[in-house]
Amino acid sequence: MAFLNMFGRDKEEPTAVTADDRLSLVLSFQRSDIDEKKIKMFRTRLIELCDEFGYDVVGHVEVIPQAKERTTIINASIPVRLKEPI
Repeated sequence: MAFLNMFGRDKEEPTAVTADDRLSLVLSFQRSDIDEKKIKMFRTRLIELCDEFGYDVVGHVEVIPQAKERTTIINASIPVRLKEPI
């Protein structure tokens, strides 16, 4: 029966309905190194921006720098939920 489910029969809810809301951001920094202090400031500012745009951060915000040649790629994953109207 699982084989038939692959072709759309007895489908469960779409993943868009059941998935967590998560913002993802990828930035490229034109230097090969970025200090930990700037990463922490960046993480704090991302949380502030989410608040300003009407989102509650509902989990751990991950900011992961990855060095590539002469640049640093910064990946951020932010679990959010739309704020409840007051």
